[in-house]
Amino acid sequence: MMKKALTVILAAAMLAGLGTGTLVHAEEEPVTITFGFWGDDAEASMKMDLANKYMEDHPNVTIEMEYCNGADYLTKFQTWLSSGEAPDVFGIANDHLVIAQQSEIFEDLAPYVEKDGLADLWDYEACKAAYTIGNGRMVAVPFVNKTFAIAYNKDLFDQAGVAYPTADWTEEDMLAAAEAITALGDDIYGLRWGVRVPEFYRGLYGQLYYDPETFKMNIAENPGFKAAVSFFADTIKNGLAPDETSGAIATGGFETGKFGMALSATWDIAVYNAIGDSFAWDVVTLPNSTEFGTRWSSTLRANGWCMNESAENKEVCWDFIKYLSTTEESAIGASAIGIPVLKSYLESEAYMNTFTGTPYDKNVYIDMINGSVGLYNLGAFAEVNDTAKTDYELVLADSMTIDEMMEDVETRGADIFASYGY
Repeated sequence: MMKKALTVILAAAMLAGLGTGTLVHAEEEPVTITFGFWGDDAEASMKMDLANKYMEDHPNVTIEMEYCNGADYLTKFQTWLSSGEAPDVFGIANDHLVIAQQSEIFEDLAPYVEKDGLADLWDYEACKAAYTIGNGRMVAVPFVNKTFAIAYNKDLFDQAGVAYPTADWTEEDMLAAAEAITALGDDIYGLRWGVRVPEFYRGLYGQLYYDPETFKMNIAENPGFKAAVSFFADTIKNGLAPDETSGAIATGGFETGKFGMALSATWDIAVYNAIGDSFAWDVVTLPNSTEFGTRWSSTLRANGWCMNESAENKEVCWDFIKYLSTTEESAIGASAIGIPVLKSYLESEAYMNTFTGTPYDKNVYIDMINGSVGLYNLGAFAEVNDTAKTDYELVLADSMTIDEMMEDVETRGADIFASYGY
């Protein structure tokens, strides 16, 4: 997606009800804060709507907004770290913090949470675990969790005479269904992985192929890595799934009705809502491995809101962050792209039974949070990941064996970490 930047300045003409707090009033002096975030068109629009609603309720507050896609946001974040400058309020993902463990750009939000008695609104221990960095600061409060499951096309399962998958299904069940569905026609695939394979083989069975705390490679003593690479590569080589490692195919994804099953993120549901009556579908947890005695691990993106330590109007920034993190209005927005973290909404009938399209089992994505693994995509980790992806593509092209890939990534990964001083 092309990079987008938008600055919005809005002042409401009349005071609406103060739905987010009591810090600001119509007669107070004008305040301007800056707000940085990422997202595709739908996600960015949702976040802009929340900021605009806050300004409507707080007429003296102007929020200047800048957004871009996720890949460009990683670049922005690294620039903020090196320059010491960042927006007053900005979004963060748990994996961003790998390279920010001693950064001073973040305001410590734990005292704010404790002063306002907000800890019970979320799983506070999980929040601290996700957002506390090496210098002891809790740098964010939560907004949304994003994870993965398997979407499946009921119509193709019916045509192939295969039972629908359930929570206890196995890799063998998945492969049997994929083979039966692929046999339905030349333009039908049993599986679709999209571009996510290099993300998932890193820790499919719960053990990452590097230790993110010690910066040591973990391949030689990690049979799960070899098994994961073999599983994905075999499904592609055997024609059960297209090779989209380097980019999505032009013919479209699960919503086309050409795939029996698809690795699907919470944000993909917005696309699936356009399926309508074309075919019936639902989601199921990732399959179980009989060899390793565990269910596949999803990667987890925990997204939250930070405050710049140098922000001039910290009370207003905190009030805006509270609105983004503790109101039902913001939780409803979050539910369009993932799993809302606000417990009162997450546990409500309104959340579980509200759909903008086809109803699906929301508990599936909630269950996938348990046992999920972190996503590390910056700094030295990014270089190691790129090395593994390049080698994986050579495996798919039969130019490298999996054993050769393992040896190469182990050696070159260790060199990369060493070059960073780890």
